[in-house]
Amino acid sequence: MKFASVTLPSITKRLARLFGQGVTEQKAFTLTSPEAFGLFGGLPVRSGVTVTSATALRVPAVAAAVGLISEACGNLPFKLHDRDTREAQKDHAAYELIHGEANPWTSAEELREQLTRDALLTGHGFAQVVRNSEGKPIWLQRIEPGAVSVETDDYGEPSYRIHQKGGGDTVLPYTEMLHISTLDGKSPITHAKEAIGLALAAEQHLANWYSRSGRPSGYLATTEKLSGDKGAAELENMIKR
Repeated sequence: MKFASVTLPSITKRLARLFGQGVTEQKAFTLTSPEAFGLFGGLPVRSGVTVTSATALRVPAVAAAVGLISEACGNLPFKLHDRDTREAQKDHAAYELIHGEANPWTSAEELREQLTRDALLTGHGFAQVVRNSEGKPIWLQRIEPGAVSVETDDYGEPSYRIHQKGGGDTVLPYTEMLHISTLDGKSPITHAKEAIGLALAAEQHLANWYSRSGRPSGYLATTEKLSGDKGAAELENMIKR
C-alpha cells in the first residue's frame, strides 16, 4: 500500500507558518452573496416567497430529486482499494468506516446518503474523522453544514472551523474532515431558486384559491363600456379605490 510522502510545497507551507506567514483566514462574503442568505432566513426571489433548503423540499420535484440522488449514492458499493493493485484493503482501519459502520449509530450507507443530501441542499457535506490514541480512524461523524466554516491559508490549504452548540469553536485540519462539495460550492437550490420560488408561490396561490372553494372573493361591475387605454386606466382607478 502507498504511504503519503512529504512534498516540497508541504515543507514550504510549514516553514512559512514558522515565520508567521500563511495564517489561516476565513473566506469573506458580502451580504448579497448566496452564502449570506442563510443568516437571514432564505434566498430572495422575484416571486416574493422565501426559498430555503427546508421550503424547497415542499416542491415535490425537489424532494424527489434529492431523495433519488442521495439514496442512489448511499446504495453504491464503497470499498478501500490499493492504489496500484486495486485489491480491497480489508485490514485497513478506514475500510469498515466506508463499507460497514461509520460510527456506532450510523451505517456507512446512511452516512453517504446524509452527506449527499447535505451537499445537494447546502452545497457542502461534512463528516469529522474521529481517531483513537494511536491515530487510527475509528468513527466518521456527520457535522451540520451550518455549523462549519471552511477556511484557507495563503497556500490554499483548507481547515474547518466548527461552531459548538454550547459556544466556542474548534478548528480541524483537512486531514480530520471528510468534505463532500458540489463543483462550485453552491447548492442546486441556489442555482434554481427562481424556479423553486415560482413553484412555491403558485402552490400557495392555488391553496388560497381552493380554500375559498374556488370562488373569487368579489368582482367589479360598471355600467360604462370600458375599452382601449381609457378603459384600462378607468379599471385601474376602480381597483385602487
